Amino acid sequence: MMNWSTHLLTEFFTAVNAAEDEQTAISNAVERATEMVEAEVGAVVREGKVLGAYGFGPAVPEAGLLAVATGDCLLEVAGLGELHAAPNPLGGEQADALIVARLNEPFGPEERQMLQGMAQVLGLALRSIRVLAAERHLRAEKEQQATSAQTRQRLVESLLTIQRAISARRPLPEILDAVTSGACELLDGVKVALLLAEGGPDRRLSVASTSGGTDGEPQPEGAARAAMASGTVVIRPDATGTVIAAPVRVTGEMAGCLVAHLSGSVDQYTEQRDQMDAFAQQVSLALTDAKTVEAVREAHHDPVTGLPNRALFLKILNRVLSSRGTSADPTSVLFIDLDRFKAVNDSLGHEAGDQLLALVARRLRGCVRASDTTARLGGDEFAALLHDSPMEAATIVGERVVSAIKEPFRVAGREIFIGASVGIAISREDAEKSETLLHNADVAMYRAKKDGPGRVLVYEPYMHVEALDHLSLRGDLQRALREGEFRLQYQPLIRLGDGMPTGVEALIRWHSPTRGFVSPVDFIPIAEEFGLIVDIGQWVLETSALQVARWRREFPDLGLNVNVSGHQLMHPRFSDTVLRALAIAGLPSSAVTLELTESVLMSEPDLGKAALGTLRGLGVQLSIDDFGTGYSSLAYLRELPVDELKIDRAFIARAELTGEDLALVRTIVELAQILGLRTVAEGIENAAQLEALRRLGCGYGQGYHLCRPTDAEELPSRLLTQLVEYR
Repeated sequence: MMNWSTHLLTEFFTAVNAAEDEQTAISNAVERATEMVEAEVGAVVREGKVLGAYGFGPAVPEAGLLAVATGDCLLEVAGLGELHAAPNPLGGEQADALIVARLNEPFGPEERQMLQGMAQVLGLALRSIRVLAAERHLRAEKEQQATSAQTRQRLVESLLTIQRAISARRPLPEILDAVTSGACELLDGVKVALLLAEGGPDRRLSVASTSGGTDGEPQPEGAARAAMASGTVVIRPDATGTVIAAPVRVTGEMAGCLVAHLSGSVDQYTEQRDQMDAFAQQVSLALTDAKTVEAVREAHHDPVTGLPNRALFLKILNRVLSSRGTSADPTSVLFIDLDRFKAVNDSLGHEAGDQLLALVARRLRGCVRASDTTARLGGDEFAALLHDSPMEAATIVGERVVSAIKEPFRVAGREIFIGASVGIAISREDAEKSETLLHNADVAMYRAKKDGPGRVLVYEPYMHVEALDHLSLRGDLQRALREGEFRLQYQPLIRLGDGMPTGVEALIRWHSPTRGFVSPVDFIPIAEEFGLIVDIGQWVLETSALQVARWRREFPDLGLNVNVSGHQLMHPRFSDTVLRALAIAGLPSSAVTLELTESVLMSEPDLGKAALGTLRGLGVQLSIDDFGTGYSSLAYLRELPVDELKIDRAFIARAELTGEDLALVRTIVELAQILGLRTVAEGIENAAQLEALRRLGCGYGQGYHLCRPTDAEELPSRLLTQLVEYR
């Protein structure tokens, strides 16, 4: 149907927008919509009344039409019987709808998509006609009337241009650019971006087209996801103005969002909201006409870098392996993973991250021969296929890649430094599978990354054993939780002014029957990777809360600090977990401080703030752990409902602190004082560090010089000793 409907849609646009009064526009719209989908009857329900009824004869079933407008799918018509009905909202606040109904079969997704687009256009036209009619009676608003008329005319012209491009089967990127540029022009040059959802579980939003604004403007992804979740236009304030996000669909499936960033307040943009919705409908029609969301993103190439994607890379590799003769030099595959890319992406935003990926792709192409193939596999992972390339030559290319990526990149007006780790796999068998070769290169890369950034390693069979051990660790962790192999130690937090212990931090320890002592540095990332951290974190919270509740009978003011993983924070039931632990232990919420690293909060700023707000509502204290090692801005920090900053041990790691060390710590302490936050210094190892931190005004501290982590049964005596020493 879409092969001919776009031509008729152009006529529909012209007929509706050419009408000078509401009744004419409604009559034209109903008649044309009914005929275009070969329906028997049609009507418009507006403000609780049936208007423009078509095909019913003298007896119009008003009650039935009003019921359809509110959700009924069937309509009883005298002389015809029961018809399949399709209500299509006109937009705005009320339950107004363009309704068509036919006898033989329900309406398909493409027909509904087209009808929704027509309804949006009709609603916009009716609202524009009503505004213009009212303005004719108000001499004081003649200038506004002229502006609205011009805007309406510009909108109609833009939409007609887009419709003609769809009808003429212009290239899809050209149509999408016409949408964003048309919306940008109508909104006086503000930034308008089209975000489309990629495949995969995380449904990352990538920029398909953008117009206007400046390169440094943040991409309001939160508003886009909210519009996609609700299926309606979202208009809400942000730090610098107002964001309007209109969802885009493809045959009913949410495919992305059209987003505009305006400088004024929310209440002045009602008309612009409707305009954005109309443009989003054009995107939906264009994508539906292209049949699938995958057609938007080229089937075999990554839209950010222009490189072949994973599917095409494996096809090329498979073809090369199957055609390689026995006398040819081996084929080599490089698996390249960027180091520190996530920090850049989190701090500067996805747009800057995409720019960086494009620059990385350009350098990778410069490191290989024209006959070789480079690809982006996804995220910050790349691959290179080197034809007829033995191990020595492949290693040289890998080192060349590491050197090239190490050089600074210019992104968003600043120099960015990242790195790369490279794994290499060499084809050893004539019938080797492409997936196996790429997997081996991935295993080698993982091993290289464990050895430190900037390494190049060639795959060896023992690495596969290590990878299997990595997987087996998951089973050991599950058993450890089930069999009670974890235990907790507690390290006091000391008030530096008088040496009094004010709380304890719970620290998890694991002594495996088969592996021996396993450091949290090694097993916590594995627990996060395999989704076990939520259950482990719940055990830590409940166990430590019960323990501290018992100690508070002797030390009434003792508090509890517990580290929280980003996976826990973002878990939808984490606040319930905290409440459960407090209830079981009988511990007041004010006695608990949850510690989150700065990088966790920066990974998903909007979600992080929302989650912290929920926890603050429970009455618990919140702390930013390892502060100073992340990338958060002062503006973002001020928005977080936190109570405490823990200064990372890296700032006081030297036995004797330098002037630079002291200046950095002083800056953090003064910042905390301005924001009304506590400061806790980690890693105090000697008396000189302790005295320096006291002079700088740091409130609290932890470290071996003050008290080592201690088993639960020994801690009360350590606390009593600490109290005696400082009384």
